[in-house]
Order: sequence, then C-alpha cells, then structure tokens
Amino acid sequence: MDTPEKPKPRGRISAALKVRTFRSDGWICRYCGAPVVLAQAMKYMDRFVRAAGITELAYHHPNWTRTNAPLLDHLGAEVDHVKAHSHGGAHEADNLATICHKCNLKKGALGAEDFRKKYPRREVNAKYGEPVQWDGLSTIFIALAKRDPNAVNSADRARLRALTARNAST
Repeated sequence: MDTPEKPKPRGRISAALKVRTFRSDGWICRYCGAPVVLAQAMKYMDRFVRAAGITELAYHHPNWTRTNAPLLDHLGAEVDHVKAHSHGGAHEADNLATICHKCNLKKGALGAEDFRKKYPRREVNAKYGEPVQWDGLSTIFIALAKRDPNAVNSADRARLRALTARNAST
C-alpha cells in the first residue's frame, strides 16, 4: 500500500510576491469578486485612532476576530494557492490568487475548480460597476507607516518596500 506523499514545508510567500498578486488581481477576490482589504492598513488605522484616544472602535485584531475586526473577518486580503499547497501547489505567481478571508476559510485544501463547483461565483450586483483604482487600503498603510516609522516592524517594512516599489516583484 502506497502512503500519500507528505506536503513539503510551506515556507513564506514574500511580501513582494503577495503585493504583485494583489495588484494583478486588482485587489479583488478571484473567487467571490469582493474587494479585499490589506490587514496592515487596518492595523495602522487602529493604532492611529487609539493614539487619538478613541478605543471603542473595531478595526484590527491579530486573529481577525469578527467582534474586533469585522472588515478583516470578511474581506481581509490573503493569497491563495490555486492548486492547494497540500496537493503540491507551488509558491509561484501563476499558482497564486487574491482571496478574501471568508473564501479562504471555505476553500481550505480544495483546488480552484472544485471550489468554484461547490461555491459558484455569483454575479456582482453593483449599480456603478466594479471598483476602479481600488488599492485594498494599501495607500493608507503606506501613509500611516511613514508617519511613524519607529512603530513599523520588520514584516511591515517588507510590505512597505513591496508596496512602494515601482514594480513589485518576487
């Protein structure tokens, strides 16, 4: 009896490759068509309003909980392996897609085709059409991170470099 092959350790997808994926998909979930939001933008917005003494708002939580980060719980920007990593999908640009947090939770290890069969994409009923020039609030992240560079951790510095680079690449 053959034993199934164990997936290779996942490793990290670089910030530059994530940004390239988000930009190529227009910051729109490939599966449901919802505009996605950069989690770091919400984190820095939360920091900004808390520094102003406003503490009762819910913008960010590190675990994206619905009570503390309702926008991220649904529309947080994530990168998905079109062919699931557990099925041998690689960390390569042509195997990555922008996905919202809700779709990613539903998709799990399903391949893109199987996911679309199980959850067909509904037509977006938008009176004025699809978002144009949507950036997932990444510009807010850039502005707030530049405002307080001492508060930016190394992972966010990598995102900042990727977002401000002329051509985000791997």
